[in-house]
Amino acid sequence: MKKKTEAGQLALSGTEDGEILARLSERVERAVSMIQELRRDRDALRKKLDEAEAKLKEAGTSGERVTQLEEEHDRFQRERSEIRDRIETILSSLESLETPEE
Repeated sequence: MKKKTEAGQLALSGTEDGEILARLSERVERAVSMIQELRRDRDALRKKLDEAEAKLKEAGTSGERVTQLEEEHDRFQRERSEIRDRIETILSSLESLETPEE
């Protein structure tokens, strides 16, 4: 049963007040629970993002190192080829000295 209050608002009888407060309390508890769960999810996602960014940064550094090593390898291959050519030239010169001229 509803009654008029002095301010002109409708007031609810005791049993209806209890039901409304119980439903409101239940909704608030669900909202609080949902907010806590969302915060945990957010924190977990932030952690995953930080880990992924760290891995990406590390991969970038590793990729740069691989590129540097490939360049060094190419340079060593060229130097090795030059050294081989020089040794062959020196050996040819030595062989020509050993062969008697006729």
